[in-house]
Amino acid sequence: MLDRQELEDIRLGRRLPGNLASIVIPHYQTAELARLCLRAIRRLTDHPHEVIVVDNHSEDGSLEVLRGIAWIRLIERGPEAEPNPVLAHAAAMDIGMAAARGCWLVSFHTDTIVRNEGWLAALIGRLEANPHAAAIGSDKLDTDPSWYRAMKRLGDWRGAKAALRRVAGMPPNPRHAPGTWYPRSFCAVYRLDLVRRLGLNWQPDAAHAAGELLYRGLASAGYEGIQLTSDEVHAYVDHVAHATALLGRGGIGHWRGNAKVRGALRRVMGTGLARELLSDDSLDR
Repeated sequence: MLDRQELEDIRLGRRLPGNLASIVIPHYQTAELARLCLRAIRRLTDHPHEVIVVDNHSEDGSLEVLRGIAWIRLIERGPEAEPNPVLAHAAAMDIGMAAARGCWLVSFHTDTIVRNEGWLAALIGRLEANPHAAAIGSDKLDTDPSWYRAMKRLGDWRGAKAALRRVAGMPPNPRHAPGTWYPRSFCAVYRLDLVRRLGLNWQPDAAHAAGELLYRGLASAGYEGIQLTSDEVHAYVDHVAHATALLGRGGIGHWRGNAKVRGALRRVMGTGLARELLSDDSLDR
């Protein structure tokens, strides 16, 4: 793990290691979750890194929390921040990417919590071992309890759902079609020099999500992506999908979905690691 002086040197640009990773985190009104996310990165990341948090005009007091974390680079957006959360997220990633000083770009969410040391070194190591790979990440991380995930694997849940769609005369789920995968931005690593050389950005369009066209650009240039399984990513991080929408924007528009997110959030925030991190204010300095 980097000590405080090393982090301060990187933050101020006094020392920039050649293998520096720039972790970019968009933020909107998730103070306590962001505090946990950042403290987990601080405690459990031993690869050289800088953290750039781009705030999308939070108005709930959470900026005061971020301003009190000495070792991050905080970029504050004003009223110009887009009200649409997808566009705001993409813009924040582009702003953070432009400010990044590393050779690796790490996209991250405040509802992604590092679980184990060595997570970043392991992901970057997979990219370093494959010069044809330009990105590494996974599909949506399954946040169901471990016993439920095991049951789904045992019962081939996705295959069963695909069969039911065929019986009902429904088309296949487009998310599972060949060639539609791309690294989800809650935890992914990219070769930043390639992204910049190809002039790529995080902007979506009517048919693609934020970050999807960036990956398609890398693939069109002949580079591969390393797709991790849900279990592989879960060995490194927890991701409480939609927790940022629940806390920052009031929910995802469906009571059952909101209830599931609240349950997953309680599980993550209630772990021994989370309680330990939230009680250690020294991790902000």
